[in-house]
Amino acid sequence: MSAGDVTYSENQNGDDASGKLLYQLEQKLERIGERLNPILVKEVRQALKSRMFVIVFALMLIFGWAWSIFGVLLVLSPGVYYNPGGPTMLCGYFFVLAVPLIVAVPLMAFWSLAGERDDGTFELVSITSLTARQIVTGKLGSAIVQMIVFSSALSPCIAFTYLLRGIDIITVFWVLGWTVLISILLSFFAICFATISRSVMWQVFLSVVLVLAFLIAGFSWSSVVVQTLFYGSLPVETGEFWVMNLFVMMMYLSFCLLFTLAAAGKLSFPSDNRSTKIRYAMIIQQLLWVGWMIALALQERDPGVFLVFASCAGFYWLVMGALLSGESPQLSPRARRDLPQSFLGRMVGTWFNPGSGTGYIFAVTSFLGFILVTAFFEITIAVGDGINWSRSRGFDNRLMFAGLAWAYLTTYLGIGRLILLFLRRFYQLGIVASLLVQVILLVLGILLSASAQVLVNGFQNNDYTALQLGNWAWTLAEASDSRGRLPLEVPILIFASAGVVFFVNVCLSLPEIKAVREATPDRVIEEEKELHPERFTEKGGPANPWSDDPSPGSGAEKPSSPEG
Repeated sequence: MSAGDVTYSENQNGDDASGKLLYQLEQKLERIGERLNPILVKEVRQALKSRMFVIVFALMLIFGWAWSIFGVLLVLSPGVYYNPGGPTMLCGYFFVLAVPLIVAVPLMAFWSLAGERDDGTFELVSITSLTARQIVTGKLGSAIVQMIVFSSALSPCIAFTYLLRGIDIITVFWVLGWTVLISILLSFFAICFATISRSVMWQVFLSVVLVLAFLIAGFSWSSVVVQTLFYGSLPVETGEFWVMNLFVMMMYLSFCLLFTLAAAGKLSFPSDNRSTKIRYAMIIQQLLWVGWMIALALQERDPGVFLVFASCAGFYWLVMGALLSGESPQLSPRARRDLPQSFLGRMVGTWFNPGSGTGYIFAVTSFLGFILVTAFFEITIAVGDGINWSRSRGFDNRLMFAGLAWAYLTTYLGIGRLILLFLRRFYQLGIVASLLVQVILLVLGILLSASAQVLVNGFQNNDYTALQLGNWAWTLAEASDSRGRLPLEVPILIFASAGVVFFVNVCLSLPEIKAVREATPDRVIEEEKELHPERFTEKGGPANPWSDDPSPGSGAEKPSSPEG
């Protein structure tokens, strides 16, 4: 063999080795592509080819290019080499990027799902093996890809602002990072809104509401960014700054989880258990809220923290209670097989079952639990400081405020649910109607109370009187004010009304409370043994303390009695 043949053989072996590596890499990439969400692939291809994306992307590039030129020429010239112009240029690029991320991308996510439900193509997707959560995450993944494309196109300009001095790299990443995270949260919210109704009229109305909400969110975040860039700086050297970012991030993730579960629940079939996981997410949010409230109160030693957190918690459970009051208690036989069966399991888990009655009780008792925990820790902190907590720090006003807030919540949610139960005899209503009923009731409570006082006392007496019993806003403001004094009959009548409304709603919710687990048919058990034999063991006994059922390997499930 000649030297040339040896060299050719070595080159051929080298080509074969490199070709083998490329082939293995191609196979791995193909397997990764097969594991991707099919909805994600479809949505990304469809979104990047859409006319709206092309127009928004082109406008962003034009405005970014224009600001790069005119920002240097008109704003920073002639001292661009000497004056720190990073904050000014970054502010301009932020506004150029914020419009696509905060308005355009979430709105495209809304119309992506709403359009499929309107055109009827969603039914073709729903009959596949894809779950509702995969459909939601696929839509969100498409929105995230669009955010990456928008951010990548403007990233060289943003890097240019750092070279102009006057701004640190942490501020740049903080502004851009939270802008992207806000866009993701708004996309979650938009996808959740898109599942509410299939009517074209409602979709147009919801899109207008979403645009207004996006503009308000964008204006609020822009105010924070401008304040940070021009009138202050990030206190990155203090621990409170990072603790606050951690608090916001934890609440942010909890809302992302809540919106995902809510959207997936609305996309699943009507008789599925769409509520239990959502209520678990609500409890997680309340636990996070209570934990951070206690931590902040221990650090600040200010009892006013509890008043602020209680007000936010009351508003949260008002909205959630209004939405839960519009749920349907219908459950499929398959969903009923997962209901708790033991006494302890039913005592705790019944309130997580779907239904307007269990939802109403769940919201009311959750807010009551928050108030009790708040009062306990406030007393504990005050006693630990060795002060007269009952008088000197206005504990009685805060306790009265929290108690009246719970009473109003119980009364208005209960009356709204009773109205919905009556209307559902004639119309098919959902959670949107439930929320509208609550809004109307809250407005009527203020207007009717104000009208009654004007009719009785005229326009001369502007002081608070017992006629403002239904005016929840004025009553709560009067209760929280240390100088205000509520008439004695007002708290008595409010708590009495709350007790009556709560009792009536509990009585009407007995069919939902008595819901019991259905026994799994023998045919289903045998099929599960064939498909998943690893789930069945030879050991007997209850599978968990929440169930009286034996373990899967001990035979058929224990049937439930009619009494539960």
